[in-house]
Amino acid sequence: MTVHPRTHIIGAGLIGASIGLGLRTQGWPVTITDASERAASLAWDIGAGEPLGEREPELVIVAVRPSDTGDVVAEALRAWPGAVVTDVASVKAPVLAAARAIEASERYVGSHPMAGREVSGGLAAQSDLFSARPWVVCAGDAPDATVEVVRTVARALESDIVEMAADAHDAAVARVSHAPQVVASAAAAALGPLHADDVALAGQGLRDVTRIAGSPPAMWADIARLNHTALVSTLDHIIGDLEDVREADDIGEALTDLIARGNLEVERIPGKHGGKTRDWRGVTVIVPDEPGQLVRLLTDAAQVGANVEDLSIEHSPRQPVGLTTLYVEPESAPPLVEALERAGWTVASS
Repeated sequence: MTVHPRTHIIGAGLIGASIGLGLRTQGWPVTITDASERAASLAWDIGAGEPLGEREPELVIVAVRPSDTGDVVAEALRAWPGAVVTDVASVKAPVLAAARAIEASERYVGSHPMAGREVSGGLAAQSDLFSARPWVVCAGDAPDATVEVVRTVARALESDIVEMAADAHDAAVARVSHAPQVVASAAAAALGPLHADDVALAGQGLRDVTRIAGSPPAMWADIARLNHTALVSTLDHIIGDLEDVREADDIGEALTDLIARGNLEVERIPGKHGGKTRDWRGVTVIVPDEPGQLVRLLTDAAQVGANVEDLSIEHSPRQPVGLTTLYVEPESAPPLVEALERAGWTVASS
C-alpha cells in the first residue's frame, strides 16, 4: 500500500483548496490553513483538508499570493526542518532566492500548476482543476529524492510534469501567461470611450480576446512586480510589432506580415489534452434563448456520433436567439449539418 506524505497546505484559495480536494480524493492525509479564518473554515467544510494538528507535516505546499510566497516559504522551511517545501506561485526565481537566503534551498522545490479559473476563492475549488494541465517543477538546489516528492503531487493530480530551471520558467510564463493578461486587459480598457450601444456590436472575437480581462488586479500587480524584467522584455516585443504596423507606409502589408507570423505561432499552442492543435470545423446553429435548447442541440449532435471538441456561444443583444458554434472534426461536419437540419435546427454556417 502506498504511503502518502503528511501534507500541509498554507493558503485556502482556489489553488490551495483545489490541491487539497484532489489529494484527498487520492487518499492523502491533508491539513490546510489560511490567514483568513473564514477561508480556512470553508476549506475544512468542503473537504479540502483538516485543521493543522500536532504532528509535523512531511510536505508543505505554499499557496498564498505571489508577493507573500517567498516569506511564507522561508517561514515554513524554518518551522518544519524535516519537511519538503514547495509553492504554486507563477514566478519562481524570487522564491528560490528566498530559500537560498536562509540556507535551506535543498529542501525547497519550486512548482507552478498551469491551471486556474476566472473566479477565485475556495468556494470555486475543483478536485480535477489540474488534470491534463502542465505542472512545472523547478528543482533548484534540491536533490532528486526531494524533487520526486513534488513530482508525486503532480502525478496524483493527473498533471503533465514539465521540468525547468526557475529563470527559464519565468521567461516563458512572461510570454505565455503574463503578457497575454496585459494585452487582454488593454483591449478591454480600450472600450472605455465607447457608448453602451457601441459595445453591443461586440462579437465572439472580442469576447475571446478579453476573456481573462476580469482577473483580480492585485494578484497580477504582484506577478508583474516579481517578474518585471521578463514581462517588460515581452511587452517591448509586442509593442515593437504594433509600432511596425502603426508606422508602416502600407499598413495592410505590415498587418499581413504580423497576422501571418501569428498564424505560424498559434499552431504551436497545445490543443486538446496537450496534443497538437487540430483544424476543427465550426458548425454554427441558431439557438432560441430558452431553457433546455442547448442541451437539445448537444443531444441531437451526439445521436449522429459527432464528437464536439469545443463550442462557443454568441448572444444577440436585441434578438431572442443566440449563435452556438460546435467544433468537430472536418469529416464530421457534413453529416452533422444534415442531421441537425432534419431535426429542425437552422444552420447558419459550416
